[in-house]
Amino acid sequence: MDDAPEIDPTPDVSREALQALRGDFLYFQVAGCGPTFPAAHRAADAYRSWLTSVGMFSHVGYDAYNAGLDKMRADFAAAIGDEGGATRIALAQSATDGLNILVGGLRLRPRMPRKGGALIVTTAEEHGSALLPVFARRTRGDRVQVIAHRDDASFLDDVRDAFAGGAEALVMSLVGCKSGKVLPVADATRIAHDAGATVIVDCAQALGQIPVDVRALGADAYAFLGYKWLHGPLGVGAFWVNDPDRFESTRLGWRSQSAMDLEGHVTLKPEASRFEIGTVDAGAFHGLRQTLAVHRRLGATVGQRIRTLRARLLERLADLPFDVLSRPSDPTGIVIVAPRRVPALEVVERMWSERRIVIKHLSEPGLEAIRLSFWALHQESDIDQLADAFARTLAAPVR
Repeated sequence: MDDAPEIDPTPDVSREALQALRGDFLYFQVAGCGPTFPAAHRAADAYRSWLTSVGMFSHVGYDAYNAGLDKMRADFAAAIGDEGGATRIALAQSATDGLNILVGGLRLRPRMPRKGGALIVTTAEEHGSALLPVFARRTRGDRVQVIAHRDDASFLDDVRDAFAGGAEALVMSLVGCKSGKVLPVADATRIAHDAGATVIVDCAQALGQIPVDVRALGADAYAFLGYKWLHGPLGVGAFWVNDPDRFESTRLGWRSQSAMDLEGHVTLKPEASRFEIGTVDAGAFHGLRQTLAVHRRLGATVGQRIRTLRARLLERLADLPFDVLSRPSDPTGIVIVAPRRVPALEVVERMWSERRIVIKHLSEPGLEAIRLSFWALHQESDIDQLADAFARTLAAPVR
C-alpha cells in the first residue's frame, strides 16, 4: 500500500496502556529520561517498516517522508501554543542539539565594545547542555555572566543590572533541572527585550509536565526534546524560532537550502527548517506525533496528578533526615534533597542495590544532592515505598 501509517488520534491513555516499565523496580528518574509510551513505540516501528517497504527515496517514500515531517512540525507548534506555526519549528536530535545550534548561531554585536565581546547572561540553574555552548562563545571573544537564582525578585534584579550593563543575550531554562523551579522566563524576557537583546529558553524539563506557551512567554527561541516528560522515542527534539534571521546557520546540508549553484551561491529556506541539515529517523518523529496525541487526551490531568504526588512526597520527606532544597510551591515532578548524615552518592547506590529504586545523584558546583523525579503514572503507593526505602536505607549501617 502506498499510504503511510497514521497515528491514532484517540489512543488509550489508561495507566496500564501507557506504562512501559517492568514491574520489578521503581523509577524516579523521569527528569533524565521518561520511558517511551508503548503507543509511540508501535507508531514509530510501523512507520519505519512501511518506509522501508516502499523505499525511502522512491517517489512514494520521499513524498511521504517530507509530508510526515511537515505534520510533525505542525503538531509540535500547536503543542507549544503556536497553532499554525509549523514554519517556526526546526526538528533536532535533542534539546542539546537545538541549544548548540541556537547559542552557536546567535548574531551578536557588542553594545559596549570597549569592554570586549558581547555579554551573554545565563543562570546557575542550567544543564551542561546549555552552559557548554554558552561558555564556548568565549572562544569567539564573547563574555559570559552566570546569575544564581535564590528567589524571583533578586534574580530579576540581577538580570536587570546585567542588561543595563550592556548584555546582548539571555539563555535560561523554564524549569531548572537542578531544582525543579519554574523560573520567571516571561519577566526576564521583557527585561532583555527592553534592552534589544535575544532570549533563548531551554524547555527540556518543562514540556510534558507543565504547559508551555511560547507566545505568552515571549522569548525568541526555545529548545525541546521528546523523551523526558513527553515520553516519546529517544533521539528526537525540536526548537522554535520566531525569526530565523536572528541566528546564523552554522551547519548546512541538503535540507537547509532551497537553491544552490556550483559558484557557491546558496539560498537558505526562509523558515526554521533551514537549520535542519540531513536525513532523520522519520519513524521516531512519527512516534513523537503519537506521543503528542496522548498528551492532548491527558490534558490538565498530568499537572494535577504531579502536584498531588509532589505534596505527598514532601509530606513523607518531612519525617526523614533530609534537607529539602526544592520549593514546595513549584508545580513540577522534580524534588531535590540532601541527606544530612550520609553521602548522597552512597544513598543513591544503596537505594538501587538494596531496594531496586532508581534515583539520581547530583554532583554540581556547590550542589551535592539527590534528585527525585516522578510523573503522572506514579501512584501514591510508589511515593510511600520510596519514603519507606529511604527510612530503612538511612537507618541501616553500610554492609
